[in-house]
Formats: sequence, C-alpha cells, structure tokens
Amino acid sequence: MAVLHEGQSESFSNMLDFSNYIFTAIFIVEASLKLVAFGRTYFKNAWNKFDFFVVVSSILDLVMSFIGDSSLEFLAMGPQLARVLRVLRVTRILRLAGKAEGL
Repeated sequence: MAVLHEGQSESFSNMLDFSNYIFTAIFIVEASLKLVAFGRTYFKNAWNKFDFFVVVSSILDLVMSFIGDSSLEFLAMGPQLARVLRVLRVTRILRLAGKAEGL
C-alpha cells in the first residue's frame, strides 16, 4: 500500500495485486493450520483473534475487488475501508519483532 502512486504502470499494478493474492493465501493457510492444530483454543489467544480478523478482512478486500467498485457505490467507503484494514498486516510484523531478543 505504501508504494501506490499516481501514474503507476499497469504492470506495476498487476504485480501489487499478485503480491496481495500471495500474502492473503499465506495468511489463510496459516490461520487454517492453526485452527486445525489448536481447535477451539485458537480463539483464546488475543493474537490469534487478531490474525483471524486480518484474514477475514483480507478476504473481504479480495471479494470487493473482484465484485468491482461500481457495484458497491451504495457503500460510500466500502472498498477503501477494506484496503485500510490491510494495514493491520503490518502489526503482525511488529508482533514478531517484539519477540526478537536482539531488536
């Protein structure tokens, strides 16, 4: 999201979309594996709840992008709100950095 800019090329936009699909798939696989491994106790950890929220919001963003912005005009901020929720992915990195002893 930080590299979006006015006048960017079509190939650059496609590369960003592709990377969004890849990271969303990784997050879905991670959440699915954790759900299978931990079962109901998965939702007892606050970070797992947060990760699950990030996965659901990423899926929502993908669905809204496939539907198209024109069909969602009744939601004044719909697609933009879903994209803003992707920023929450950055906090996952901060969580991992907090666990690192040397940082």
